[in-house]
Amino acid sequence: MVNDCLAVSRCLGITVWGVRDSDSWRASDTPLLFNNDGSKKPACTAVLNALNGGDTSTPPVEGGQLKGVCPGRCLDVPNAGTADGTQLQLWDCHSNSNQQWEYTSAGEFRAYGDKRLNAAGTGNGAKVQIYSCWGGDNQKWRLNSDGSIVGVQSGLCLDAAGSGNGAQIQLYACSNGSNQRWTRT
Repeated sequence: MVNDCLAVSRCLGITVWGVRDSDSWRASDTPLLFNNDGSKKPACTAVLNALNGGDTSTPPVEGGQLKGVCPGRCLDVPNAGTADGTQLQLWDCHSNSNQQWEYTSAGEFRAYGDKRLNAAGTGNGAKVQIYSCWGGDNQKWRLNSDGSIVGVQSGLCLDAAGSGNGAQIQLYACSNGSNQRWTRT
């Protein structure tokens, strides 16, 4: 089905109604791409094969800064804090560890080795913070070709609520605004 969609220019996407079989209203039919424990099923591999042109290798962990397109400032943990719940901000870019983010093959942004970029809600204005890793969907992010970063759980974009130093980072409905586009450096 994925190959068929890729062959038709009008096909805009394929919808999967859930992640794990246990999340489905038809769980007894095991209809989704991941088993109840979150492990990949052959169908997931087939989808990846189609989307990647046959390359199913796991992407490497990539590290660096997340730089806002408009203000040119970086995603920053204030005062190099490590406490769970510390809300992120924009700040002038530098090379310190509080601006270093590794994007993992699980779709998580990791800082300080054991902290994750974490959405503290699913609505507009929900704060984005660092938090200990626990593997929830609020710690998973999708990188889009337009530079937006979308929370898997909420479907909302990583958004800078301003452009100056100290501007808070939040989730907000995707609008393709420059305050919602990021580059990885």
